[in-house]
Amino acid sequence: MFKFWYKEFPQYPSDHPDYWRVRLIIHALLIVSCYFFILTMTNLVAFSNYTFAMLDGAGLLISLGIYVCFRKTEKVDWAAWAVTILITSIVLLFVMSAGGYRHSLFWATIIPPVAFFLLGKKWGSWVSFFAFSVCIFLGYRQYLSPQTGTYGFAALLNVIEVSAAHILLFRFYEHTRSSAYRQLAFRNADILRMAETDKLTGLYNREKLDYVLAQLIQIKSDTNGLSVMILDIDHFKRINDQYGHLEGDRVLTSLAIELQQSMRDEDIVARWGGEEFVVVCVNASLTTAMALAQRLRANIANKTISGKHLTISVGVAQRQLDDNAESLLDRADTALYKAKRDGRNRVLAAL
Repeated sequence: MFKFWYKEFPQYPSDHPDYWRVRLIIHALLIVSCYFFILTMTNLVAFSNYTFAMLDGAGLLISLGIYVCFRKTEKVDWAAWAVTILITSIVLLFVMSAGGYRHSLFWATIIPPVAFFLLGKKWGSWVSFFAFSVCIFLGYRQYLSPQTGTYGFAALLNVIEVSAAHILLFRFYEHTRSSAYRQLAFRNADILRMAETDKLTGLYNREKLDYVLAQLIQIKSDTNGLSVMILDIDHFKRINDQYGHLEGDRVLTSLAIELQQSMRDEDIVARWGGEEFVVVCVNASLTTAMALAQRLRANIANKTISGKHLTISVGVAQRQLDDNAESLLDRADTALYKAKRDGRNRVLAAL
C-alpha cells in the first residue's frame, strides 16, 4: 500500500522545485486519511455513533478524493490548496467543537507550517491569520465568560499529539533543508568545475591555467623548479578540412587523454585554445622539461590518436626571476612557433 501511495511523479524529480511540496502533500493526505478511517471505525464499532461516523467517513472520502485527483491531474498548486484547506478545516472544526478548551487551541499551531510550505509566504500568511483570528475569538469568549477548569486527560492528549505532529513536521522540514543544501553544494561544485575546465577536453581552461601558474610563480622562489611547455598539433587544419570539425574535436579529446596519461602526477595539463595545450612542469628544470617534451613528442608520433597519425611541435621555457605567468608563457609560445617554422615535429627551448 505504502509503495503505491508514495509512487513517484516522473515530472517531479528530486531536483525539481516542487518535489518537496509534492512529498508533503502525499504525507499529509496519508495521515489525514488514516485519521478519518480510525475515527470512522471507532465511532461505528466502539460508540455506535452513526452521525459522527458519517461525518468522519465524509472526511475520509474527501481526503482520498484529493489524492486521486492529484494523481490524475498532477497539479501541485491545486493539491496544495486542497490539502491546506482540508487540514485548516479539520483543525478549526475541532477547536470550535471544543470551544477552545482542553488545550485544543494548540492544534492551530499546525496550520502555519503547512500553509507557508505549501502556499508560500503571501497565502500562508492569510490562511494563518484567518486560523489564529478564530482562535483569538474563542479565547476572547473564554475571557468574557471565564470558567474554572482542570488539566484533564483530554488536554494532556492534545498537548502530546500536537507536540508529536510538530516533531514530525520539523523532521520533514530539516530533511528538505539538508537536501537543498546538498543539491546546492553539488551545483556549486559543478559550476566551479565548469568555470575551471575546458568543456571539450575536460582539462583546465586558460583562466584556470593563468591562476594556477601565477600562484606557482609566487610560491616557488627556485627558478629551477618550474617550467612550462606549449604544444601544438601539426597541420591540424587538414584534419578539420578532410574529416570535419566533429572528428577534429574527437582528436583533441583523445590527445588530451594521452597528455594526462603521459605526464607526471604533479604536472598540470590545460587547453590553451584551439589545438594548443600547455603543460606546467612542477619541480622541473629546463633540462627535465625538455626530456619530458621529447618523450611526449616521440610517443605521439609513434602511435595513432583517434585513428590518426599526428605529430606535435613543442616550445619549452623555464621560469626566470623576472617572469610572471604571461611572460613565461610568451617565451614558451615564441619557442613553439620557431619549432613550427623550423619544420614541425620537434621541441625547442626558449632563450
